[in-house]
Amino acid sequence: MKAMHKFLAKIATAIVTALALGAVGMAAMAAEPKRMLTEKDWEAFRVDDDKGRMCFISSLPTKSTGKYDPANRGEARVFVSHGPGKAERNVVQFTAGYKHKKQSDVTVNIDGKKFTLFTIEGRAFAEREEDDIAMIRAMKRGRKMTVIGTSSRGTKTTDTYSLSGFTKTKNLIDKTCS
Repeated sequence: MKAMHKFLAKIATAIVTALALGAVGMAAMAAEPKRMLTEKDWEAFRVDDDKGRMCFISSLPTKSTGKYDPANRGEARVFVSHGPGKAERNVVQFTAGYKHKKQSDVTVNIDGKKFTLFTIEGRAFAEREEDDIAMIRAMKRGRKMTVIGTSSRGTKTTDTYSLSGFTKTKNLIDKTCS
């Protein structure tokens, strides 16, 4: 279990770092993500560097609620990634924009189908690869996804995501990072 946590944390850090560095134009420090497609509420990206190719899709919440000051919260986002190796496929990750309460879970609801994720700092992941696959299957069929988490200060947040555009962007990274 510890090895999986380290693996997921490594992937999460790589994705978030790549996106953040690309967003602020610091391509000299890391390979800049190349946007391949924007489809409704989702975007598909590719990163090519000396470690190989990594692809990911991402979306921002369409609505965020909770008793918090928006100025004190960073960006919430969902990612599904492949690579850079063939073993790292279909990794689902949520960033909260805050540190989660220690030992807390995040609940994901996709049109009535619920998933429980574990947290590391400000990120949430499924415990098993099979859960990632089930979430992706539900995302392809779904219309709306809600993500409920609790911050380190005890504040409950609910982020709502549209799944419009998910399937097309996911299919693109499946082909690009095969």
